[in-house]
Amino acid sequence: MLLARVPTAERRLQFVRSAARVIAQDGLSAATTRRIAAEADAPLASLHYCFRSKDELLEEVYYYLSRDYAQALPPVPASDAGLKSVVFAHARRVWERMLAEPHEQVTTFELLLRRFRVNPDEEPAALARNRSMYEGWIKSTCLLFETAARNAGEPVPSNLELAARLFISGIDGISMQHLADPDMDRSAALVEMLAASVAGSFVYAGDPGERS
Repeated sequence: MLLARVPTAERRLQFVRSAARVIAQDGLSAATTRRIAAEADAPLASLHYCFRSKDELLEEVYYYLSRDYAQALPPVPASDAGLKSVVFAHARRVWERMLAEPHEQVTTFELLLRRFRVNPDEEPAALARNRSMYEGWIKSTCLLFETAARNAGEPVPSNLELAARLFISGIDGISMQHLADPDMDRSAALVEMLAASVAGSFVYAGDPGERS
């Protein structure tokens, strides 16, 4: 009996998702190609066909958790809802994704810490990957917030990138606390406080200080 052929793009995504699960479950050092193939319930040869090396696969995991992350989230409110409304909606949908797929956050932490676990000559490349991961999050967050403001006819904050970084660092911190000591009510309240803090942190050109 012949097995149905899985398209290469679909198979690559399958391996990337499996690698993220393995890294979260067993740590980065245990994420061998054989272990990842077993998690994907696919032949090892298929993994090596899709990826030339483990490093190439890990690179795709980085992209999956940063560059492609926003695309996997549910849509935000109507395009004219306004910046503040979108900040709250984005915080809630990111948090819902974290609760639904907590291994993604664990894997993200593992990958970001990799730069401290490699040889000195490998650290610059690991640091560059970390920077690329954050750039993916920051770019998508800035674009979301800027688009929300423009669509609603609102001014674009002059400190948009810093506000996006505050948003991302807040989500990271709440996620770390929740994974270490889960408390649904407390974490949900913190997400709301984070959104309010970010929405209140925007600064506009010509203003002497913050504008609510």
